[in-house]
This record gives sequence, C-alpha cells and structure tokens, in this order.
Amino acid sequence: MDRLENARALRSNKRCYVRFINSTERTVELTWINFSGQYVRYRILNKGNSVDINTYKTHPWIAKDILTKDVLHVDKNFIYLPKTTREYMRERYPGRSIPENHEARVRAHIMLPIYSLRYASLLCIRNHMLDPEDVDTLALPRNLSEELKRLIKKRNRECALQALELQNR
Repeated sequence: MDRLENARALRSNKRCYVRFINSTERTVELTWINFSGQYVRYRILNKGNSVDINTYKTHPWIAKDILTKDVLHVDKNFIYLPKTTREYMRERYPGRSIPENHEARVRAHIMLPIYSLRYASLLCIRNHMLDPEDVDTLALPRNLSEELKRLIKKRNRECALQALELQNR
C-alpha cells in the first residue's frame, strides 16, 4: 500500500468504461486520485450497488470502507488502474479476434483484501480504540503497540480530513 502516497492521474486519451461493483458487506467510498495526487471522493456505494464510470487508462481509483477508512481491493489491487475494453478482452480471452472499436463496460469488483492474522487482529483492536495513547493500557509487545498506534493515528487523521471536507461544503 506504500504506492498510495505516490499515486496520481496522468494525462491520457485512452478512454475506459468501468462498472465498479461493491461486492462487500460494507459501505464503500469510491475515490479518484487526481493529477496532484489528491483524493477526490466520487461516489458512496452501499453493499451490492454499482456505478458506471467513464474514465481514462492512467487515472487511478481506490475504494475505502467509509467507517474504518481501510483501503479495499478493486480487482485484487489496492490501486485500480482501468483497462480499455480491448486490453481486458485480450487478457481474458487470449487469441480471440476483437473488433477494433468494440467498447463495453469492464467490471471492477470491490472486495475485502486478505490480511494476515496479525494485521487483521490489529485492525480489529484499532476499531475499538479512539486514542493512540489508549494502546499503552494494553499488555502488548512494543512493536505491536507502535503499529497499533500508527493505525489509530492514520484512521483518526483520515476521519478528521473527511470532517473538514464536509465542513467546507
């Protein structure tokens, strides 16, 4: 997930037609990463819902759990880079002839990533703590305490940024 900090849209003229499908039981925030690397919330998707988006090949997208701010997978990646219909068809059906101007929506499924038991446990504990200093009350090894504090700070920072965005509207 370190690449999230460096992701940004690049100029492109290759159009992509995507259907983002929320395949989780969570409410998801679908976000485009713009040319400056800033996150632009595009849509909120409830479980099972989808949205059709016309975008470009070099425009990255991410999906986050709206409550926990955890980054989710879009087509098995934390950062989704759209593919043209032809690219998708070539990957999916190698050797098949694809008409030159064939366009269709490419499905991009939003799913929960598979975390290690250690990381999943830290996320679960984080969801029950408000302040990073509360971690000191737990009898955890120092490396786990530091990672848990980092996760709480990151979640709190993202929630505060979202609150500021809502205030400025």
